[in-house]
Amino acid sequence: MASELTIHHLGRLTRATAQGGDAGLKKLRSALLLKDFIVTAERENLLEFRRRAYLTQDDWPMRVLVRRDGAQFEIDYYLYIPWGWITAFTVLMWLVLPFAGIPNAPLAFGLASVVAALAIYKQKFDCRPDARFWQERPRQRWGEIMERLVREAFVRS
Repeated sequence: MASELTIHHLGRLTRATAQGGDAGLKKLRSALLLKDFIVTAERENLLEFRRRAYLTQDDWPMRVLVRRDGAQFEIDYYLYIPWGWITAFTVLMWLVLPFAGIPNAPLAFGLASVVAALAIYKQKFDCRPDARFWQERPRQRWGEIMERLVREAFVRS
């Protein structure tokens, strides 16, 4: 069954919509598992994957949610900053900065607070091809990879 693939970049996540069946879902699942994703939730109409960070390879953690409604599939995917990282940064900011001997500790504390607030506010990132600024290369790379995987799984079925 050949169908059209639509991809929308919604700011905090990218959503691909495709028509397909069990064979396409199986292909997508296998392809994601080969890309080091692990299944975190599996229900009748929902499949959730997570991929850990490989920071030395400029790869951030990523999540993929596959929702099925009959033959209609919605695949949401995004890179994100884990809550553990934000919490660790905030704890270190509170514990280390007061004793670090930094000449302008209040300024450093203020900047670190802004960074923590920005990380909380902008925790998820879509995978648009024209991504700018924050995580530009990984977002573009994963956008291309995910589009190819979804296209191979559903459009060529």
